[in-house]
Amino acid sequence: MKRLRINNTSTRKTLGTVSAAALMLGVSHAASIGFNLQTDYCGLGGYRNNVTATAFGIPADGWENLTPMMTGFGDTPCDQPAYTLNQVISTNSTGTLNPLPNGSLTINWYAPTANWSYFGGYDRPGPYYDFHGPTVIPGDGEVYAGFLRDGINFGPPDGLANNTLHLAPYSIDITGLKTVFTNTPFVVQLIAASDSMYHLTNAFIIDVTASTTQSVIYANPSHPRDIGDAPWIRGYGGGLSTVSTNLNTDHIKLIGNFPQHSASPDADKTHSINNASTIAGFIITDKPVITMSPRSVVAVSNDTVLLRTIAAGVPPLSYQWRRAAAPILGETNSILGITNIASPGAYSVIVSNAYGTATSKLAIVTLDRITITRGPGSTTNTISWNFSGAVLQSANTLNGPYVDISPVATSPYLARMTNTAKFYRYRRDSNIVNSNPYDM
Repeated sequence: MKRLRINNTSTRKTLGTVSAAALMLGVSHAASIGFNLQTDYCGLGGYRNNVTATAFGIPADGWENLTPMMTGFGDTPCDQPAYTLNQVISTNSTGTLNPLPNGSLTINWYAPTANWSYFGGYDRPGPYYDFHGPTVIPGDGEVYAGFLRDGINFGPPDGLANNTLHLAPYSIDITGLKTVFTNTPFVVQLIAASDSMYHLTNAFIIDVTASTTQSVIYANPSHPRDIGDAPWIRGYGGGLSTVSTNLNTDHIKLIGNFPQHSASPDADKTHSINNASTIAGFIITDKPVITMSPRSVVAVSNDTVLLRTIAAGVPPLSYQWRRAAAPILGETNSILGITNIASPGAYSVIVSNAYGTATSKLAIVTLDRITITRGPGSTTNTISWNFSGAVLQSANTLNGPYVDISPVATSPYLARMTNTAKFYRYRRDSNIVNSNPYDM
């Protein structure tokens, strides 16, 4: 197995340096807080999405499950105009709010109502990662489930109102941050989901005290499937924004950019537009949080595997990749590249900064062979294959008798069949296998 070096500007630190810096800066005030925006789906209790398991690298007791908004579908009990909610979160919070490690935050947020996304998160099977009904996978899926609407992107066009309301984008106002992050800066990462989108627009993070604004953007890892009930491509989707730069202020605002959708003159909707500006939650942290671990992948001989993680935390962030819990020398970037896969393995990454460390989930790289089965028969037969239809089978279940035809360059192959024979061959062409949905 050979590692592929990925070059970037990631800063390398020793554990000793990190620990010393943490002591000087007061690591006792390091914090990671998740904020979960919810919907009250017409009073139906099944559509509630309090976080009950670790989500985006933050334990359930680190999430603040904010008051749900109504959906605003226009019929009782859903009918609800655009409005503002507010909540105070402190060290004494109870109920759906978890107590802060210290300090007190006041949150005011506006939206043209909320909805249920049907986007299940990237722990679900791809390629669309969506689902139907109220059932979510505990963790990331619970945050993605409910989202604040954007004032235009209401879903299927059941009237002109959906396209002409043009209400203001969502706005979230947070004060008291320096009572929590008393002697540390912090960063912000946004989480979006929608029941009607093809792309996610950018969003703005405003330092109110310093009067500065920065834009964060969303990757589009997989285009949502078209539900088919709108003249534009409409699907369930979501994802993570880029991480803000360092903030060291008491007061910030999160603002959505204005969304857009329009019909396509083409029958296949190729030129339709459906850009959503929604938000399902956000994270504020100084210490590292691995918000997307590398995913497990299946590879075969000659593949190049790229394992990538996404982390939030005050930079500089340091990365150390491990195989079977042993550090891999020199692999200190956010991406681990491995060429010429020869054996399965379990990989993880440790992310560190001056305020702490975080360890990703394990990414299991499984080595598979392409197998071909023919028989029964005792005469000479010709076997053929194509990779699109070949069966992938775990290497540790290949219990012969097998004939290795990997030296054979082309299909078809003339073989003498005795009873039921099985053949396998390695894929001969090299392929890039990405572990992160954002790279697929």
